[in-house]
This record gives sequence, structure tokens and C-alpha cells, in this order.
Amino acid sequence: MAKAAAAPAASALLRCSSGLPPWIFSIFSPKPHIFFFSTSPHAGSFGIRKHALRPVRPPSDGSDIGNDDAGMKTSGDSFKKSRNELKKEAHRAVRWGMDLSTFSPPQIKYILRAASLEREVVDAILLVKRLGPDVREGRRRQFNYIGRLLRKAQPELMDALIQASRDCDTSTLQDLTGQATLSIDDNEDDEEDLEYELEEGENYMELADKWFDGLLCKDPTITNEVYSIHSVDFDRQELRNLLRRVQSVQQEGSHTGKSSLEGDDKLNKSKKLLLRFLRSLAKKSLAE
Repeated sequence: MAKAAAAPAASALLRCSSGLPPWIFSIFSPKPHIFFFSTSPHAGSFGIRKHALRPVRPPSDGSDIGNDDAGMKTSGDSFKKSRNELKKEAHRAVRWGMDLSTFSPPQIKYILRAASLEREVVDAILLVKRLGPDVREGRRRQFNYIGRLLRKAQPELMDALIQASRDCDTSTLQDLTGQATLSIDDNEDDEEDLEYELEEGENYMELADKWFDGLLCKDPTITNEVYSIHSVDFDRQELRNLLRRVQSVQQEGSHTGKSSLEGDDKLNKSKKLLLRFLRSLAKKSLAE
């Protein structure tokens, strides 16, 4: 009994004198230790990481191997194809505008009516016909603008109309235009029109076109000819403002070096206003 009583006392003395943590001695204690294991699903919240096996995917026939890469590749090809298609459509529309500009005004109106396009397209094409070959940048921007307007057209119908007009195939043109909807307003009294309903042979149209090209090119002979007209009373300051507006828009486009729908539309409208003024002046001057 004395030995049994002295053992705990000696053990306590050893613990105090050694300076070691008490739990070190509890490991070597002769008393049995009970360990508890938890099977609670919340064991992970106490820092215990689960190592459950994932379900095995059933074997496949190999048809889905590389599906991710294939999907990405297909998506990339689709995007590339879409971009190429848009580029091709843009070039095709510009080519339509160039082809249409080679026809006479009555032919242009006939084709665009058959294609159910708006009067704005007619005005834009007839305007580019009156730009001289020396106005390269202006013609390029105008054809780009026309191309944007012509993208609404049906490709098969437009190609057929242009080809039939080039071949002077009246029977094909009649077949193509039999069901066409005429959506172009031909009201000659509309102040917003440029009076393109006039025949080609009228002198004042040719005179106004000559003035238009000469003023834009800053030809001193044409400039003196226009401003020296005294047979007709016209607002010279308004003419200067219209001309200055066209030149200002052209300079903005040349400085930026970029062609935008908004910029082309602004330039087209300013040219239309100037051309309308000059045609009115030419008509009055020849009537005197």
C-alpha cells in the first residue's frame, strides 16, 4: 500500500521538476485511454477532410473524346465564317453601287424601284455619277455609303436586275419587276428631293453639275463664273455657307482617315443641299 501511495506522489514530483507539459506524461500513463471517432456528416467543419470516392463515369464509345476542343474549334470557325460573310456582303454591295453608277438615271430608278429600295439610294447613286474622276476620296466614301444602303437588297434579285439591264434584256426585266413593289416616292414637288426626275439632256442639269464639281475642286474659273451671275438674284452668302459645310465635312473625314456611316451620311446630305441650290440657280439663270 505504501508503494502504491508513493507512486503518484513521485510521479507528480517528477512532472513538476521536469518542466514538461502535462500531456506528455499522460501518454505514458498506465491508465487506459478511450478514443472517440465521429461519423457525423459535419466532421468536415472541424478540419477533417473527407476522402469519399467519386462516382465512376461509364465507359463511352470514344465519340465524345475531345468534344471540348472540337466545340471551341467549331465556334471559332463559325465566328470566322460570319466575319468573312459580312465582309463579302459589304464588297458585293459596293460592287452593286459601282455597277449601278454606269447606268443612266432612268435605268437606275427602274432597277432600284424593282428592288424595293428607298429614294435615298437613288439620290446617293445619282450624286456619285456627278463627282468627277479627280474627286477620288469623295467617290470612294460615297460608294462605301451606297454599299451600306444596298445591303438591304436581295442578292439574287439585284444581280439579276443589273445583269438584265447590262444585256438590255427587257423581257427578263419585265419578269423580274412584275411583282416588285414600287416604294420610291416620285413626287417632284417635294422640297427634300434633288429634282432627279429631270431628263439627261437638259442644259441646266449639266451646268449645275459643272458648277458643283468646279466649286468642290476650288476651280477659280468656275468660282468666278458662279459668283459673277447678275441675271438672277440669289443669296451668295448661303452658297458660301453650303460650300464651306461640304468642305468642312470632307476635311473631317480626311483627318480621321476613317469612314463611318454617320460621317458618310453627313457628307451626303451637305452635298445634296449644295447641289439643290446650284440646280435651282442654273435653272433660273438659263430661263432668263
